[in-house]
Amino acid sequence: MPKIQRHDLDGCDEDIAKLYLKTTANQIKKMAAALRSKSLAKIPPVAHKLSGLSGFLELKAMAKLLRELEKAAFRDEPKEAGRLLGLIEEEFSQIQRHRTSGSGRTAKLQTESPSPVSKKRFKIFLVDDHPLLREGLVRLISLQPDLKICGEAATAHQALKIIPVLKPDVVILDITLARSDGMDLIKDMKLRSLKSLILVLSMHDELLYAERALRAGAKGYLMKLEPPKEVLKAIRRILAGEIYVSEKMAAKMLHKIAAGQANGKALPEGSLSDRELQVFQLIGRGRGTRQIAEELNISAKTVESYRAHIKIKMNLKNAHELTQHAVHWVESSHLN
Repeated sequence: MPKIQRHDLDGCDEDIAKLYLKTTANQIKKMAAALRSKSLAKIPPVAHKLSGLSGFLELKAMAKLLRELEKAAFRDEPKEAGRLLGLIEEEFSQIQRHRTSGSGRTAKLQTESPSPVSKKRFKIFLVDDHPLLREGLVRLISLQPDLKICGEAATAHQALKIIPVLKPDVVILDITLARSDGMDLIKDMKLRSLKSLILVLSMHDELLYAERALRAGAKGYLMKLEPPKEVLKAIRRILAGEIYVSEKMAAKMLHKIAAGQANGKALPEGSLSDRELQVFQLIGRGRGTRQIAEELNISAKTVESYRAHIKIKMNLKNAHELTQHAVHWVESSHLN
C-alpha cells in the first residue's frame, strides 16, 4: 500500500505553521473533552474543519485520521473515536517534532508559472468562515506575480456588501459559511449581475455539489483536500475563460451527458433542491428542527415542510428512516 504520510510543515510559511499548531492543539483538547463527557456530537464539526485545514497544508495522514474520527463520532462509537483521537494526538506530536523553518514549499509556490498575460495583477476576494484557511490562501496568492488579494469576508452578508465595491476578478468561496450558505451567495451574486468569476473551494463532495455550484453560476469547483498548486491552477483556468473541475468530476459529467442524464439526478440526493439538500445535510449532522431553522434563518414550520418533501422524493417512510439515511450519507460523502 503506498505511503501517504507527511508529518511536517517544512516549507510552509512560518506564521501559518505557528497558527496551525496553536489552532490544532486547542481543537484536539476540545475533542478530547467532548469524548470524556460522552458528547460525541460535538466532535464532527471540529474534526471536519481540521481535516480541511490539514489537507490544504498537505498533512495527508492527519487529514485522513480526522475524517475517520468524524465518521466514528457520527456513528456514536466512543471506543473507535477514542482510538482515533489517540492516533491523531500521536500524529500531531510527530508534526510538532518534525517542524522546521525550511522554505522549500514557499519557493515552489513562488515559482508556479502564471499564464503568459500582461503585468496586471488580478484581484482575488476570499469568502470563508475559517481565519486560518483565509490566511493560508492570502499568503499563497500574494506570492504570485499575476494575482493579489483585494479583500476577504467570513459570511455571505459581509461578502455581498464588499464585493460590489471592490469588484474582484475572482471570488473564492466555501459552500458552508457561518450562519449563511455559499450556494445562496452564488445565486445572489448572479441575481445582482456581479461580474466576478466564482471558484468554490470546499470540503463537500464534488460528485454531488460541483454540478449544483456550476448551475448556480460558479466557474470552478475544487475540494480543500487538493494541494495548493491546484488552487492556483483553478484560478488561472477560470481567468482564461475556462471551467475548472477535477479530472474525476469532468469524466463523470461526460459520462452523464453520453448517457443522456443531463439533469444530475442519478443519485437519490440529486433529486433534492439546493435548500432541501442543505436541510438533509444538517439532519445528517445531528441537528434538530429548531437548530436547522436557526442556522438557515427560516421557520421551524418551513423546516418540517422540507423534511416532508425530502421523505417523498427519497421514498423514505418516516423520520427515523430520514435521519438514518441522512447520517449515512453525511458519513459516506467524505470517502472520496
